[in-house]
Amino acid sequence: MTTGTTARFSTRELQAAAAALAAGRFAHPTTALAAPAALSVECDEVDRNLTTGGPAPRETGDRVGGDARVAPGEGDLLGGIGPVVRVRAANAGAGASTVTLALADAADCSGVRARILDAAAPAWSGLLGATVTELGAAEGWRRGRRGANVLIDRVQEPVWVPADVPAPRPVDGVDLTVLDAGWTPRELAAAPQGAWVASARADVEVLVTRPYELALSQAEASLVELTDQLNSERVVVVVIGAGRWSDREFAGAGRLLRTAHEQEAVLFAPLLSAKALPGLGPDPLPKQLTNPSQHLLERITTITGPLTANRT
Repeated sequence: MTTGTTARFSTRELQAAAAALAAGRFAHPTTALAAPAALSVECDEVDRNLTTGGPAPRETGDRVGGDARVAPGEGDLLGGIGPVVRVRAANAGAGASTVTLALADAADCSGVRARILDAAAPAWSGLLGATVTELGAAEGWRRGRRGANVLIDRVQEPVWVPADVPAPRPVDGVDLTVLDAGWTPRELAAAPQGAWVASARADVEVLVTRPYELALSQAEASLVELTDQLNSERVVVVVIGAGRWSDREFAGAGRLLRTAHEQEAVLFAPLLSAKALPGLGPDPLPKQLTNPSQHLLERITTITGPLTANRT
């Protein structure tokens, strides 16, 4: 922020900051992932072999990894080692932020060091209050920590189009970056090439949708765009509000969505009530999301290979 510029924060941001201050949940800024004394995420028993072993990665042609720093317009995300997963909503209110947070929490429970990039405008972000410890702001981003191994970077100032989102802050010690795209499919499709949120390469694209006719139609349109850009084996669809595939419920599914189902690339998660999930705060997510998020992590690992492979 330049000298003389007054920071502006939404009511939700101020409330989250006040709660963190009252609880003493603040720390000095850092670019490395440091574990707090206690976890904020309740971890059930998970198969940690998913992150340290397992099948070899599929040939994707343009993996993201290593220490190379590439400008956003050139296709790769800045700052971080390991695979990149971009989560986008096929329709408004599909639940992309919930899936993003659940995936990062599942990674944390598996010993994977994860970073969330929340690219939404602050007024539209679903993750403003999801941190346990605030770590300060720099380079257009506010950083916080959740659990033992999760950093969350959120856009600090108002932005109006994807091209306005600042370049990601650098960070060390990350095994997995989860990008919550935070914009509608039309906004991402219309973004210029320099808008890294839309153009940066990702190892896996996660598309979140709902199981009703219009949502399935919009998901099909998104799949058309995605499969025009990359190998369809790198796309995973998460349907929120369905427990399984049924011919009756998915009668309106298009060809690409049906193909994804045949390839076991369609996963399911429950639609929780406002009582069960009033918001995405610092508390652990409901246990109903534990198994779906672990299944998503497992599916991603079959595409990327071990998530800790780049550790030195």
